[in-house]
Amino acid sequence: MANITLIPGQDHTTGSAWGHVMHIDGKEGGGLFSDANLEYSVDQGAALGCQIRFWYHIYDQESSSLPSTSALTVKMVRDHTETDLLKISGETDGWENATALIGNQPGGYKLLFSFSLSILEKLDVMLDDINFEYCKEGEIPAGGTDNLSCDFEKDTCAWYHDYRASLLWEKSKGGYDRPTGNGYYMLIEAKRNLNISSAARLISFPQPAGQVLCVSFWYHIFGNSIGSLKFIAKHSGEPETVVWMRSGTQGNKWHYADLTFNSDKPIQFMIEAVMGGEQGSIAIDDVVVFSGENGSCPPERECTFQGSLCGLLPHPSANFSWDRITGESQPANSSGPRVDHTLGTDQGYYLSAQLWSHPVGSRGAMTSAVLEPTPSKGECLMFWYYMEGSGVGELNVYLQTLGSHEDPVQLWTRAGDQGKHWRHGRVTLLSPHSTYQVIFEAIVGDEPSRDIAIDDLIVLNDACPPTGFCDFERDFCGWVNNPPPEFGVEWDWLSSKSDGSMIPPRDHTTGSALGHFAFFMASDSDKEEIAQLESESMAAVDQACLEMWHHVGTWLSNRPSAITLTVFVNEAAGLRAVWNTSGYSNNTWIRDRVDYSASGPHQIILQARCPASKDESFCLDDVHIIRNMSCDDLIPTTTPYPTTTMTSAPASAMDCTFEEGLCNWVQEANHDLNWTLSIGLPVDRPWDGPQYDHTVGNNEGFFLLINGFGSKDDEKAVISVPVITRTSPICVDFWYHMLGPSVSNLDLLVQTQSSELLVWTRRGTQNPEWMNAKVTLSMNDIVQIVFSGQRDTSSQGFIAIDDVKVREGACSNHDVCGFDSDLCGFENDVSHLGRWIRRKGTKHHVDHTYGTENGFYMMVTSNSTQGEIAELFTPDLPSAKEMCVRFWYWLPTDSSSNLAVHIRQSAEVGDVLWQQTGGLSTGWEMAEVTVSSPTKFNVVFKAVHVPGTNTTVKIDDFSVRDGACSPAGSCDFESGQCTWVNILKEDGHDWVLARGGFHGPPTDHTTQTPEGWFLLSSSPNQSHSSVAQVVSEWIQLKDTTSCLTLWYHMDNSDSGTLQVFIRSWPSEEDLMFHSNSSESRWRKFSQSVETSKPFQLLIEAETKSRGFIAIDDIGLTPGLCQVNETDLGFAGCSFENGTCNWEDISVGQCRWTRGRNVTGNTGPPVDHTLGTNLGKAKYTH
Repeated sequence: MANITLIPGQDHTTGSAWGHVMHIDGKEGGGLFSDANLEYSVDQGAALGCQIRFWYHIYDQESSSLPSTSALTVKMVRDHTETDLLKISGETDGWENATALIGNQPGGYKLLFSFSLSILEKLDVMLDDINFEYCKEGEIPAGGTDNLSCDFEKDTCAWYHDYRASLLWEKSKGGYDRPTGNGYYMLIEAKRNLNISSAARLISFPQPAGQVLCVSFWYHIFGNSIGSLKFIAKHSGEPETVVWMRSGTQGNKWHYADLTFNSDKPIQFMIEAVMGGEQGSIAIDDVVVFSGENGSCPPERECTFQGSLCGLLPHPSANFSWDRITGESQPANSSGPRVDHTLGTDQGYYLSAQLWSHPVGSRGAMTSAVLEPTPSKGECLMFWYYMEGSGVGELNVYLQTLGSHEDPVQLWTRAGDQGKHWRHGRVTLLSPHSTYQVIFEAIVGDEPSRDIAIDDLIVLNDACPPTGFCDFERDFCGWVNNPPPEFGVEWDWLSSKSDGSMIPPRDHTTGSALGHFAFFMASDSDKEEIAQLESESMAAVDQACLEMWHHVGTWLSNRPSAITLTVFVNEAAGLRAVWNTSGYSNNTWIRDRVDYSASGPHQIILQARCPASKDESFCLDDVHIIRNMSCDDLIPTTTPYPTTTMTSAPASAMDCTFEEGLCNWVQEANHDLNWTLSIGLPVDRPWDGPQYDHTVGNNEGFFLLINGFGSKDDEKAVISVPVITRTSPICVDFWYHMLGPSVSNLDLLVQTQSSELLVWTRRGTQNPEWMNAKVTLSMNDIVQIVFSGQRDTSSQGFIAIDDVKVREGACSNHDVCGFDSDLCGFENDVSHLGRWIRRKGTKHHVDHTYGTENGFYMMVTSNSTQGEIAELFTPDLPSAKEMCVRFWYWLPTDSSSNLAVHIRQSAEVGDVLWQQTGGLSTGWEMAEVTVSSPTKFNVVFKAVHVPGTNTTVKIDDFSVRDGACSPAGSCDFESGQCTWVNILKEDGHDWVLARGGFHGPPTDHTTQTPEGWFLLSSSPNQSHSSVAQVVSEWIQLKDTTSCLTLWYHMDNSDSGTLQVFIRSWPSEEDLMFHSNSSESRWRKFSQSVETSKPFQLLIEAETKSRGFIAIDDIGLTPGLCQVNETDLGFAGCSFENGTCNWEDISVGQCRWTRGRNVTGNTGPPVDHTLGTNLGKAKYTH
């Protein structure tokens, strides 16, 4: 009965002391083998969602403060094997509920409630109201049809293990780097002691009928003896249908799959992995299932025809269209394929021209949707085709550009019998200046049972490799694994970073561990093993040279290999061996060359054969078939790169160096002041004017100048020149110099026949040097080009311009890519549906390069109603030990937006190097990322387009420089301001990059010389104080604790106030440091920063009418700050990071305590070190 204990004193069923429970009396205590077991036999099978639900209570009679080591466990016992279903520990506060999933277990097992009581504990345990739920077929748990989208970070969501299968999927982490991070995924691994037919399944509950379901997932199939991954659909009362399948190794990388389902019946999904071999693994992750809007799903990235036509439509001028069919529905007298290429079954779909039903010579064609222009290097369309029979007909692929009246361009053709196999085809799509469509055309032959089919279309970045060529950097190219059925294993696709033995330390293509190659590893088995790679079908050739590189791995070096590589030519007459080698193990790549010829269509087969009981490896790389040339004709040559001669565009009447006056530029008389023609002279203050011009680089050259302050606000000096060219676009190239605490605007404007447009602008102090600007003007009716400089009554500083050039054509800037003339060679990853597009600025979203609506930036977009990934690749960058990437970005205000930076090596995108989420800022932000690679690489900008939002992720002004970037937030100012940027404030002033000397410290802190640089806040000579603010980039600490250090110099008591803030949101700023003390030397501030959130550092100087404030050597380093040291070597203590070995040895109740004044005690309101209540001090009370 329930009243056997005071707590809870009642059962759960009736809520009274008279109800009954199962009980363990803790008074009896535990022992070494003190287990209480409650058992229940289950004989019948259960449904998918079967679970056991119960109520329990655990009470500690002695209320021990120590954590309990006892646990209540629910177990399943089958054939003496125990499996824990649920484990519960800790004391409860009354009755609590728990559930353990049983699943579709076949009968013949026992359920066990087991409680192990520690010898030192006295715990009362009660059980009540044990129930079985959803155990009958057809019963669906609440929410069982929802939540099929799953990243497997917590559990399997609404996917259930099939316990009737021979294996279970395992949740795993690490080993494979997912595109979205290093989280969990579901995995099975092949093992030698397991039956190769063993399989694991995840099953969903049936989804409601009458909807279009869009399914996508990522998969990873890797190993030289691994089986298949299947996606299966099932309707009630009907057999299962395999709708997608991949078999054999797919390389050591993640791949994406997407499917479409349109069903008028409830549909159930299954994800099945079949072991298939003894070495390798299969993994899945990031399953997404959603209902398609408007009855459709996003276009499939890889067109398998399993769920749709992938956007292909009948060509309007063709005689007939193609049909999506299965091998099962193919007529008996047709020569078409009996199985598709995707699944290899008669249930799989492909696209058939059904030529048997059309007259000889007629033409059937399908055309793609309108596609965006390709990159300058083109894109590669890969597909599989089937053509059997000498009179089958002809298959052609065309490219049709839109907006022109030109005929389609034939890219690829095949005619006649191609054998009883699916064949690989590929063609480079090149249309960089126009949208286009791809056309597949079948022409009917005279074979009565004729047909032509295509399947598995995919578009990849870059041009296709030549026929027969493969460097294995992306995949096996057109080469296909086709091992003999009895002794066969597959060639693996590896890099030197892959786990395993006898793997080369580097590939041949890149000479690094990042490159890929084909890999055959004998498994030391008791039978011979054979691996075969088959080339795509090639036309007859009188003379050809096969060149390849091989690498042998053995336990002992400098010896022949036991593995034999044989080259076969596969022709209509059969296989013909033309060459073989045993290879040689010397830890290097060895080149092989083989001459061959073929009288008709043929394939090359590369066969590796290893005798039984041998443990060796054989690798291939850089396979190249050079047609119409013998190997003897391939003479290695070293041709130097041709000398590049730079030719300058002819001078324009609009050009001016100002060495001989204003040239054709005219001062506008209707403004307040004029530009002054000046030469560089020694100046009293660094912001009175440049000390040299840009043209000749000395103080004898001329430039135009505005300096000083105005007699009124908005005083302008304007010069203009008539535009004498009528071509568009034109490029305005000029140099400018702007320096000082309070510098107003420099604007470039154009006067058209109807209006005046601002096309480029700068405001505030810039770097202390001449800077170049290149501005592309695309207007057709430009009358004048105008430079306008402005100053106010509070201005202090100068604006100068020099060396203006105007040229026909768009500007080209090789140092910084601002996307204002073109894409700078950047490319979208075509395997994602999201796209980066070049977009012109708007009134509320100006670009960063020009600061106006006239400039361009890159932004993310997508036509999908779902969040879609967009990846933007830079052009190839050379290998570098360290390189600093700088860019500007603008993120939307919603936190769902994200921008990440990766590098891409050998067609693989690596881990995240930098990332930021939206909601932190409201404008352009600067970031720098250090990258490195032993081989050529691309920088990748990865973002997710969030549908339904008005704004999206933007980037601009990409540049790279040699060497590592400064650590985030750190700067010694010797090479500029790093990532620190002035905040322009109304009635405020700027921090100026300055050297020792006038109106500042005599030396900087870094070099301790007058030539060193620092940031200076100088009095703007006003009657009131003025504020200058400079802010760092957004910082995400890798170590949650770091030390911020800063050196500062304040001239005198009238210098003003220096404050340092940490900003976690644009409106959230916490004061870290405050000082208005003066001392004629550099002083150090240090403070530990402990946060896992992104933040910015903001430094503010409020300067009075006299004096200055300077800062230098800002550093942010991992770990807590060390104690300050005085010049005498004694350790001082600010109590910010501990007591520095000071010990309290007080007697009695009065004690020294380290703390903050945040509790309203009688201590000082702020500490002395920081001047804030965040600081710590010692006090006695």
